[in-house]
Amino acid sequence: LPAKLFWPKRVVWNDDDVAHFAHNWNDCPYKCFMNLLPPFDNPAGKMASLHGMKRVTGMVGGSVALWLLLACAPDGFSASDRSAGMEFVGSTPGGTLVREFLGGLETNKACHCIVWQITFLTNQKTRVPTTYNLVARYRVPTRANTNQSEDGPGVALDGTWEILKGTKSKPDAVVYRINAGKPARSLSFVKMNANLLHLLNPDGSLMVGNGGWSYTLNRADRAERPADPSVALTAPDMSYKISPLATGPTVFGVFEGRSPCHGISRELKLPQHAGCTKVKWRVTLYQNPDTSAPTTYKIEGSLHRRAAREGAWSIVRGTKADSGAIAYRLNPTQTEPALLLLKADEHVLLFLSQDGEPFVGNTDFSYTLNRVTNK
Repeated sequence: LPAKLFWPKRVVWNDDDVAHFAHNWNDCPYKCFMNLLPPFDNPAGKMASLHGMKRVTGMVGGSVALWLLLACAPDGFSASDRSAGMEFVGSTPGGTLVREFLGGLETNKACHCIVWQITFLTNQKTRVPTTYNLVARYRVPTRANTNQSEDGPGVALDGTWEILKGTKSKPDAVVYRINAGKPARSLSFVKMNANLLHLLNPDGSLMVGNGGWSYTLNRADRAERPADPSVALTAPDMSYKISPLATGPTVFGVFEGRSPCHGISRELKLPQHAGCTKVKWRVTLYQNPDTSAPTTYKIEGSLHRRAAREGAWSIVRGTKADSGAIAYRLNPTQTEPALLLLKADEHVLLFLSQDGEPFVGNTDFSYTLNRVTNK
């Protein structure tokens, strides 16, 4: 069976399907699996329609579907035909290059972000890339308030993917390239580590996000759990004052972004409300204008609402995973430990744990900062 026939990420069942599942589960598992797999509602590659239907996710999607297929497969089913998948999720800006690949929304239409779910399938025996399944949803401004967003058009794509080598700044980097046809086009991601991918420009440089979202995707089974929406409604006001954007020769760089809340709060030993959904960041790094040596830093954002965090910073080389990596170490304060930021390139920074491991975000936000001003 082709991978896309048994690896649905979003399958829609009606009431009769659910009843049939409950009544027939004690029959031959293989028969049940084949009979219960409902028709896909997006055979033409369009977004699934959910009107008047019950969505059953997780029961036949992802690893459960794969387990059922392999456990109940007939004797003639070869191990070389089996596929293993890696799923990544995240929300990115709606840049032109991304929209041209995905389609579904004109590049001149307003878009707050794009929500991604992409699964890379490989031959389980040979580890050779086979196909990918991609579901994306545009989040667009509401008519009542353009600062608020709602679901816009959705896109579902599949095709082949391949592993390449090299980016603009790292010739040995591992790159995943996904391909789509009619019209033929491709999109590439650099593998930051086993848990993170980052979208690439055609010249091999990292795409630079904005103060709201980055172009980093997170491995789904390692993603930080988001706050319970009902608890999030009880979270306190997270507004804060921020200084004018720093400029001039004393500025090494200003980096902004939004990240999940709880992982970084624990890392910095800062208490947070259980309903905290995101942290807003502005990190300003200063330098000696004559020597370009690091001097001081200033952190502003929702974790430092009462007063900015300030101190000295330095450049360190080598992390747990990469002896050649460059990181920026923001010195500790009396109440918080040092903050480590991995230099992904000149314009993109990743949050690191004290062990030197990049934080993994979730569907809504990634632990990435983007440069908003140059030296």
